[in-house]
Amino acid sequence: MKIKDNFWIGLLVGAACFGLFFLLLSLIPWGEPYRRAPYMLAFIPGVVLFRMLLVKWNCDRMGRGILLVTVVGMLLVFFLFK
Repeated sequence: MKIKDNFWIGLLVGAACFGLFFLLLSLIPWGEPYRRAPYMLAFIPGVVLFRMLLVKWNCDRMGRGILLVTVVGMLLVFFLFK
């Protein structure tokens, strides 16, 4: 099966991956010192998917979309949650 290599699909996949894992991690009761933990842990599947797309499936544009969502999301978490 051939995966369509498209930047916009990569953005959607990255955002959906983050959203699903964040919803799963938000079900865990985190303490006050760890309030950024669900956000940061939710980015891990995106990084793994990014690596698989670039190395295994050779989808550069889709990988760039996922990387953009991951980097911008991490920066937002660091700057908005102090």
